Amino acid sequence: SDDASVSDQEKMLILEGALFVGLLLAAVTAGQDSCNVADGDRWDCGFVGTTQASCEADGCCWRPALLKNSSSNLRDTPWCFYPSDLENPCNDIKWSADSPGFTQEYYDIMYNNYAANLNIDGSGAVVAAPDT
Repeated sequence: SDDASVSDQEKMLILEGALFVGLLLAAVTAGQDSCNVADGDRWDCGFVGTTQASCEADGCCWRPALLKNSSSNLRDTPWCFYPSDLENPCNDIKWSADSPGFTQEYYDIMYNNYAANLNIDGSGAVVAAPDT
């Protein structure tokens, strides 16, 4: 009778282990699918010096660009990029404004500095930083 209960416990452990492995494989496969992003549709997730480990630790995808032929230009193809299931963060940006983002006083100062540096000494030259 004790042998049967141990056997049932072992069966249960094997079944739980198989279920866990199945769920783990499904999660890994789903993550890989979200990393299948065409080169031109990738959004940079990394920066100069990003490694595969740091990229993946940030929840991003790592796929080095492969040189298909000598005329390929892969300079702008991100290796560390956001997965396809990430919502575009640019959708929430407010693209219109009620003001230029600075005060009229600041604008007047900058305009006067600009105007003061046009046509220096009648030469037509513009000075970016005049000697004062």
